[in-house]
Amino acid sequence: MIMKSFKILFILPALVILALGVSCNKKNSDDDTLYVYTTSTSSTLVSSFRLQADAEVMAHLDSVYFTIDPERGLIYNADSLPKGTNISSLKATVAFRSSIGKAVFNVMDADHVSTEHEYSSASSTAMDFRYGVVLAVTSLDGLHTKEYTVKVNVHQQEPDTLVWPMAYRRNLPASAHENYAVGTAHFDGAYWCLLHCSDGFVMSKAATPSGPWTQPDVEFGFEPDVATLTASDDALYLLDVNGNLCYSTDGLNWSQAGVKWKSLIGGYGDRVLGVTAEPYCYDEYPRRDDYEPVPIAHDFPIAGTSQLMVTTADWAVADQAVMAGGVTAQGELISHSWGYDGNSWAIISGSQNVLPAIEAPTVFSYYTFTTDETTLVTTKHETMMLMGGKLSDGSLNTATYVSKNRGISWTKGGTALSMPNVQAPFYGASAQVCIKQIPAAAGSNGAQRRVAQAANQWDCPYIYIFGGYDSHGNLQNNIWQGVLTRFTFKPLQ
Repeated sequence: MIMKSFKILFILPALVILALGVSCNKKNSDDDTLYVYTTSTSSTLVSSFRLQADAEVMAHLDSVYFTIDPERGLIYNADSLPKGTNISSLKATVAFRSSIGKAVFNVMDADHVSTEHEYSSASSTAMDFRYGVVLAVTSLDGLHTKEYTVKVNVHQQEPDTLVWPMAYRRNLPASAHENYAVGTAHFDGAYWCLLHCSDGFVMSKAATPSGPWTQPDVEFGFEPDVATLTASDDALYLLDVNGNLCYSTDGLNWSQAGVKWKSLIGGYGDRVLGVTAEPYCYDEYPRRDDYEPVPIAHDFPIAGTSQLMVTTADWAVADQAVMAGGVTAQGELISHSWGYDGNSWAIISGSQNVLPAIEAPTVFSYYTFTTDETTLVTTKHETMMLMGGKLSDGSLNTATYVSKNRGISWTKGGTALSMPNVQAPFYGASAQVCIKQIPAAAGSNGAQRRVAQAANQWDCPYIYIFGGYDSHGNLQNNIWQGVLTRFTFKPLQ
């Protein structure tokens, strides 16, 4: 008995083959080998697509990842190429799931005229991807053709620029008055803004810092030190002008805590942290059962610090709280970051710290991104940013400093992260970061995740800078809204 050999050029699950009835056999007249070919539409599937290396266009161009979506007929790079990348003459390498009849690129020019380029693995034609490219793949038997729209996405904006559009700038709530001081806090799912103005003290409340704001009736029964407004998990807190700690569980009704402090640092879990009036000691409220105030370190700031930032890390036993800058009891400005681990304070900034000695800077938690130059993979980093503040010579800081390790080291963020020239330098401003959903129409073209379908809306973290004093000590009547442009790019999912 003579056994015939078989070579399977492409295999589908048996049930699919039987259901479609899509295979045919061909016997080579020169030997006894029986060749089995598939003729189903799956024989038009593209298995990989990449651009060929071209150092003049971009380093590691051949490492750019392309998503293939056969259902919608799309091939695209979700991680857009850098702004300004020239895509007018690029070569591509394509692989297919099985043997095909032919593959043809239809390349559109600026006048919407299409030119055909048949693809060959042996050679590749340089193509212009600016105006539209369609790849048509025909099956080996010529019965099926699948078209893929090929998009080489390029950022239209620099993705890692922090922008502060004038169109989104707003006045402080109760701006009909002349304002002297402002304090903000996030508590019980709302944003609270307290103003000292010519008409007294006005508390405003909103779901987001962009408003709309309402002004509930609040009777303090004391004169608040507006800038000290802060929150724990359970209550709003502030000092009165005499240093008495006051609290409210609803923002409307306020009581004194029976504690007198030099400064109120910020909220930490279910308590707030501060420094007692002389003698200066670390303190908290409400105090834990075993807590005893202890004298502060000689270089610990008793005034002029940034807001307290509380962060959570998987490797940490407890939440970490960080503040930067400030003035010591001896009147010296410091350039350190101080950290709190739930029990004690310590200087955490090390030898890599480049912060200047600074008073009343604005610090907030946000994000930055880095892209590996070899793999082109972009990584998101939780980042503390420091803006504004008064320097030791009396001038105001105009640089932005960033820390990707929770205040241990700081570096200058560069001009891409700086405040715009139309914003006057400031110190003593309050910052809040709010996640808002933005619709697709509001975003720029581009993407940041290797995913398959465009989103109609997505979460975007916005920064809001409230007030701040100018070089003459006057309160600026503004709420600035900032965002990293990358977050406004339409994500894919």
